[in-house]
Amino acid sequence: MPLDPAQRHQIEQDVLTAAWEAERVAACDAAIALLREIADLERDDDGDVILGADANGHNDLRSRIAAFLASHDQYGNAP
Repeated sequence: MPLDPAQRHQIEQDVLTAAWEAERVAACDAAIALLREIADLERDDDGDVILGADANGHNDLRSRIAAFLASHDQYGNAP
């Protein structure tokens, strides 16, 4: 028995919603992994995280966070 247009549309929407939710869960997992790395970083006497940089001023963790935000920003507002 063929599906009526409303049923077909609902199935298509359910598939899109499931894909979007899977993408959001994956993004949250990646964010949690980054936060865990930050939590494990060395801290100074005030409890602030010490972020090291190379001779050119590049910081791998900050670069990774910026890349994460850029790849998961839905509205183009990431740095």
